[in-house]
Amino acid sequence: MLFHPKDTRDVMQAASKSMAHLAYHLYYFLEHEWNDKKRVWELSKRLKPVPILPELKAVGEQLRAQREHAMAAWAQTGHVKKLKARLAGRIIHGLGAGHVRETSLTIHPVYGLPYIPASSVKGLVRHWWIEAYGQGEEKSLSEQKIGRDVFGTQEKKGMVQFHDIFLIDGLQLVRDALAVHMKEYYEGKKAATDDQKPVPVSFWTVTAAEVEIYLTANRSAQSDEEAKRLLEEAAAWTKAALTEWGIGSKTSSGYGRFIDVEDVTETEFLPVVRKETMRLEQRKKEQALLEQRKREEEEQAKLALLSPEERLVAEIEQLTDSQADQQRSKDILYSQVIQQQNKQAAQALLAYWQRIGQWEKSASKKQKEKINVIQQLLNGS
Repeated sequence: MLFHPKDTRDVMQAASKSMAHLAYHLYYFLEHEWNDKKRVWELSKRLKPVPILPELKAVGEQLRAQREHAMAAWAQTGHVKKLKARLAGRIIHGLGAGHVRETSLTIHPVYGLPYIPASSVKGLVRHWWIEAYGQGEEKSLSEQKIGRDVFGTQEKKGMVQFHDIFLIDGLQLVRDALAVHMKEYYEGKKAATDDQKPVPVSFWTVTAAEVEIYLTANRSAQSDEEAKRLLEEAAAWTKAALTEWGIGSKTSSGYGRFIDVEDVTETEFLPVVRKETMRLEQRKKEQALLEQRKREEEEQAKLALLSPEERLVAEIEQLTDSQADQQRSKDILYSQVIQQQNKQAAQALLAYWQRIGQWEKSASKKQKEKINVIQQLLNGS
């Protein structure tokens, strides 16, 4: 913020105490120090502690609930696998991304939380699979059907989707440092000698407790069982890749490793899916009821504009095959037809009784008497 206008700087510095989004702290609220020798302001090499505010934790909890709800909705039309895992230590993701410090950290641009993008997760599992089953040959993926089906190729997309992993539980940003030895050698200025002073470089790492991992696959009428099988395989490979290799930067030094990867689809996720299914069915019933009421109100409004004779014809033409409507045709509507001596309504009633089988010779004695009266009305006698 050093080189921003003073009013902007004042506003942002005041807001920094309540700003939960971590990107603002990592990218904007940076400290500078005056270099008396060079006579310039320089970025401080010390990392200022970054607060994890309660507001950010609240965002994380809302995000977790939102994702679970979204995945439960997905499970209505697709397959979902949910894993839980714990970090063995710290994790660094995005260390080499562009940043004024030359060490960065991947922060979600909307939620302000550290996360592992889905593309990284898929890339890790895909690389692990090629090493494990393809002898390290990239072309083996397109040569083996299961590899093509899970990860896809340039010609066809894969059947399994990988999703972002958010670091929410027990989130902390921890300062760390590495030392660049023989800096002048790497800059091409000098031979690799031991008299060069190491240059410490500070960077951020993330600690978190448990993370949730989602994988999904679309349902297919032709290969639904195959989609479930591929999802199971992809979940097993994800577990192996995260525990054996880890993800992010400096995994060879132990960063980014996961332990205790557990499949909680049956125990934790499916109960949520069943609850969501019941909620959607109830909502569907309520929606259908509302639409039925709306149709009835519209029909009533149309009937109100008609004359009594026209309204009677319209009511008869709208009768359904339900027992209630059949009985109504024989009682109320029949009486109104006779009372009005309405030939058009009598013709509509005849058509309705023929449709529901009440104009047959097998009709009851009482019904036959009504049929005779309707025929006399239609014949004008």
